[in-house]
Amino acid sequence: MRFLNVYPKRLWATLNPVGAFEGQFTFDLEQYGLITNNVVCDVTVTEDPVMVGQWKIWVKPLFDVDMPHFDKFVDTLNHYVFEVLQFTPNRIATGKDLAAVKIFFDGIYFDMSGDDPVVQKIGTDAK
Repeated sequence: MRFLNVYPKRLWATLNPVGAFEGQFTFDLEQYGLITNNVVCDVTVTEDPVMVGQWKIWVKPLFDVDMPHFDKFVDTLNHYVFEVLQFTPNRIATGKDLAAVKIFFDGIYFDMSGDDPVVQKIGTDAK
C-alpha cells in the first residue's frame, strides 16, 4: 500500500532566448500523513519542434524528496495541463512583461496511491 498525494500550487515560467519557457513548479507533497510544503523544482515548457502546437512540461528530478513514480506524475501533469485544461503557452509578451506561462492549480491534487496517478478534486474521495 502506498499513500502519496501531490497538491500542485503554481507553475511560473518566462520565455528564454531560444523560445522555451523556464521557471519553477511549486507543490505540496503528502506522504503517509506527513506534509512537505512549498516544494519547488525547476521546469522547462517546450514546443515539439516537429509537431507544432504540441507542448510539454519538463520537470527536473527532485533528489532531496523521496517521490516514487515521479515520471508518471509528470506525464499526468502534462495530460492535465494540455488536454484537460487545454492550455497553450503564448510567446507574445503583453506590455513590458516578458512572455510567460502562469498556471495556478486550485482545488485539485494528484492521488499517486494507485498504479497510475489520478487527478482528484480536494474534498472528494475516489470511490
